[in-house]
Amino acid sequence: MIELRMFEMGLKRKDLAALLNTSASRISDYLNGKREITLNVAKALHQKLNIDSDIILQ
Repeated sequence: MIELRMFEMGLKRKDLAALLNTSASRISDYLNGKREITLNVAKALHQKLNIDSDIILQ
């Protein structure tokens, strides 16, 4: 879902990292399932990308 929204918005991982004030490698870890998305990150994704946080945390 995150990658779909990134595609729709024309965002690259580095762009999302800048929006979330984190590193591109951390974004890659989230997207590749190497790191759990925290509640704060889910909240930021909800606010910045308008993705339902319940979907993100599943």
